[in-house]
Amino acid sequence: MKIRINQNELNKSINIVQKAVSSRTPLPILSGILIEAKNNMLIMTATDLDLGIKTYSPCDIEEEGSIVVQSRLIGDFVRKLPSNSYVNIETMENNNMEIKCLNSEINILGNSAAEYPDNTFDNEGNSFSIKSESLKNLIKYTYFAAAQENIKPIFTGCLIEIKNNLCTFVALDGYRMAVKKEKIDFSGEVSVVVPSKTMLEILRIIEENKANTDIVISESHISFKVDNTIIISNLLDGKFIDYEGIIKDNYVTTVNVSTTEIRESVERASLLAKDDKNNLIILDIKENNMQINSASEYGNVEENVTVEKEGEDIKIGFNSKYLLDFLKVIENEKIKLNLIGKNNPCFINEDNKEDYIYMVLPVRIS
Repeated sequence: MKIRINQNELNKSINIVQKAVSSRTPLPILSGILIEAKNNMLIMTATDLDLGIKTYSPCDIEEEGSIVVQSRLIGDFVRKLPSNSYVNIETMENNNMEIKCLNSEINILGNSAAEYPDNTFDNEGNSFSIKSESLKNLIKYTYFAAAQENIKPIFTGCLIEIKNNLCTFVALDGYRMAVKKEKIDFSGEVSVVVPSKTMLEILRIIEENKANTDIVISESHISFKVDNTIIISNLLDGKFIDYEGIIKDNYVTTVNVSTTEIRESVERASLLAKDDKNNLIILDIKENNMQINSASEYGNVEENVTVEKEGEDIKIGFNSKYLLDFLKVIENEKIKLNLIGKNNPCFINEDNKEDYIYMVLPVRIS
């Protein structure tokens, strides 16, 4: 292999595929990136056998070839090269790779590309296109509510459900649930569960993409094509919970409040709440005031926020982390808290919007 490529392009490609490199793997080869030069493209591939990412970058090729190199080493070196400079890469005998740029040079001992797992990115099944902005919203508003670890692996994923041209993403962990809907131009029906780790990497990759993302769903895999990048992931097996059966509307209290004011107040109150195993904060809602309290052996915090309330006064406790996870993604100026009682789930949505519901269970208070 002998190529010349812009440092910005090379660095961007490495950053993208590194998201699929496993830091802990029984196969040492998977800590590397497969680099291939052919058809005037530099193709980079990484996989942890659950998630795979392949990205294409234009380059000048003098000689085609392939090699596997240690991800962290090449990533750190290329990142520190001068921006917008040109990088010359050449492979030698015994899987040595030489990288030269201006006055810098490094030699890296790699591995044969033949040793890298044959990870196919050809996925066949239901295919549709979604606006990247819509996909970004679907993921951003839900993925954080998925379980990090669970005796039921299905809850470490996000449900993707499509019917009647409506795409719904659902994530839950037993303490809270996030449901987000977006209209899409696809008349088929889909119901699959995708690891939340995959959703987070997709979110990072589509961050700046303004066009569409192409999605293909087969029986065992889901793939996303964004610009010159393909991401493929295993699906999770199992039956997802009936999320619609969890959603109630027999509210006894509804509260409209400024998103910024409640977020900043909860952030301050949570400083002391962290000393409690439940991160407990207490909302005491009376008339047009919400008092937010937290206490620990080091002191107590009291915040007061003006609200618009309908229904009964209520005093209810929450894990502050679960509220903040929600409040940090909301862009609407106001939110509405819909309360059924001090020991029942609270359903929160953006004011005057029905396409997003966040449910959080209360913490019992004496």
